[in-house]
Amino acid sequence: MWKFSLAAAMAIVCLVAAQPSGAADAIVLYSTDFKGYPGGSLLDWLRSKHFIPKQDADNKSKIALSIQDEALVLEAKKRALGLLLNETDVPGAKRIRIEWEVGAFPEGVSYDQGIRSEPIMVYTFFGSDKISSGSMLVPDSPYFIGLFLCEAGRTDHPYTGRYFKAGGRYVCANVVKAGERIITEFDIGDAVKSYFKLGEIPPVSGFAIGIDTDNAKGNATAKSYIRKIEYLN
Repeated sequence: MWKFSLAAAMAIVCLVAAQPSGAADAIVLYSTDFKGYPGGSLLDWLRSKHFIPKQDADNKSKIALSIQDEALVLEAKKRALGLLLNETDVPGAKRIRIEWEVGAFPEGVSYDQGIRSEPIMVYTFFGSDKISSGSMLVPDSPYFIGLFLCEAGRTDHPYTGRYFKAGGRYVCANVVKAGERIITEFDIGDAVKSYFKLGEIPPVSGFAIGIDTDNAKGNATAKSYIRKIEYLN
C-alpha cells in the first residue's frame, strides 16, 4: 500500500445538489460520515475510522478539529496546513459525492491569481504508481484530484500547483457562500482520464480531507464542515 504524507508536498442556508442524469442509478461503493462520536479524544476516534493526521492536523494551536451537528469541523486558527489521510481502497469508483460547507473563507485567496489556499479540500488518490512531484525535495505521489469549495472563480477547471504538475489537479467544484450547505457530485473517473491523458481509470487508492491557509492574507483563518463522503460506481 502506498503511503502519502502532505508534509512531503505541501444555520444551514440551502441544500444544493449537482447530480447529472443517471446518478440516481449509481451504487455507493464506500461511504464515511462523522456520526456517532462518543466523546473523548477526537483524533483517536478519527484514527478508528482510518483517518491519520498529517502536517498541522494534530497541532491544536493551529487547527481545531471538532464534531458539531454530526459534521467534522476543521478550523484554522492561524496560518496552517493540515490533512486527514485515509488509505482505503475503493475499486470501481468513478464518482464522488460530498456533503460539506464553508463556515469562513481564508482572506484574499484566488487560484486564478496564484494565491492558493482553501477552507476545505477533498483529495482522491488513484492507483499505486508514484508520479513525479517535480522536485527532488518532495516525494512523488499517485495521481490525485483535489476538490474544493471556492468563494469566486472558475468551477470544473483543473488547476495545477507548484508541485505535482504531472499527477495532481485542483478543482473548484462549486462556488458557495459561507454558511451554504451543499452536496457535490463529481465524475472523478472521466476527470482523471482527461486531466492526465490516461486510457483507463486507475483504482481509487485513498482519499484525504484538508485545510490550507498557508498562502492566505490577513490572519489566515478559515473554517469548514464535512458530513459525508461517498464513492459511487
